[in-house]
Amino acid sequence: MKTTAKTIIAATASLVACSASNAALVSQFGILDLNANGGINPNTGAAWADGDQYRLAFHTDAGTTATSNDPAFYDNFATAQANQSTLGNGSITTSTGWTAHLYVHTDSSLPAGSSPVSSPRDRAGTTDITGGSGVGGAGVPMFAMDGTTAIARNNADMYDGWSNPFDSNTAVRLTSAQTGGQAVHYSPFLDQFGGGDTGVVHGADVWTGGFGSQVNPAGDTTDEVRTSLGSSNANNPGRTWNRFQRDNVDSKSVYAISPLLTVTEAIPEPSSALLGVLGCLFLLRRSRK
Repeated sequence: MKTTAKTIIAATASLVACSASNAALVSQFGILDLNANGGINPNTGAAWADGDQYRLAFHTDAGTTATSNDPAFYDNFATAQANQSTLGNGSITTSTGWTAHLYVHTDSSLPAGSSPVSSPRDRAGTTDITGGSGVGGAGVPMFAMDGTTAIARNNADMYDGWSNPFDSNTAVRLTSAQTGGQAVHYSPFLDQFGGGDTGVVHGADVWTGGFGSQVNPAGDTTDEVRTSLGSSNANNPGRTWNRFQRDNVDSKSVYAISPLLTVTEAIPEPSSALLGVLGCLFLLRRSRK
C-alpha cells in the first residue's frame, strides 16, 4: 500500500487518540483518590478529567499564638504544617501557597472595631459563593487529607460549615458513641497527617477570628487581645468557625486550605509508553486490513 501524507496524518491521529484513551489521571501531591465517590468530581457531576481543579484542607496538628497582625505569619504557618505531611507522593513537602483560614487585624494601633481586617476568603481566592452548594457552584471541591472525604463541593458548600456535601446538614459524621462524647456533624476533623478522626482524638480548637462578622480576629489591637476560635469536632456549623474566644497568647490550630490543585494525565515510564505505542500500532494495522 502506498504511503501518502493523508495516510500519515490519519495514522498519527489514530495514535494520539489511542494513547489518550489509555492515559491515566493523577492528582497533585498524589493525595486525592480519584476513585472516591465513584470517580466523580463532586462539583461537576462527571468523571474526573484532565485539568479539573480541587483543594485540600486540614486543621494543623501543631498550634500557634494569634498575636501577630501579619496575615502572612499565619499563612506561612499553614504552609509549613502542610510541608510536614507524609501523605501522597512526597511533593507536598515543597508545596507553597497554603492559606490559614483566619481573619486577622492588620493594624495593632487601632481598636478592634476599626482596625482593617484581612479576610481569608480573599487570601484563599474562595470569595465567590454563587451557584449554591450543589453541583456546579462557584469554586472547586475540597477534600480532607484522607483523599476520599469530600468536605465541600464548592465555595458555597465550604462556607455552609463544611457539612457532608452529599447529605443534609443534620447528617452525623461520627456518633457520640464513636467520639465518647458528642456527635460530629461538620468540618474536616483531620490534620495534615490524615489523623484525628477517631473516638480518642476529639478534634482541635482552631483559631478562626470568627466567621462573617469577624467577631474577634487574630492580632493585637488597642482594646482587644482575644481571638475567636472554632472546633474541628463540631455538632453545628457555628461551632466550626466561632465557638469561643481565648487570649491570643494561647496556642491553637488553624484551618489550612491549599491553593488550587489540578488533576493531570500521568506521564508513563518510557517502557510503558513504548508498549502503548506498539499496542496502538498493532490496533491501527489490524483496523486497516
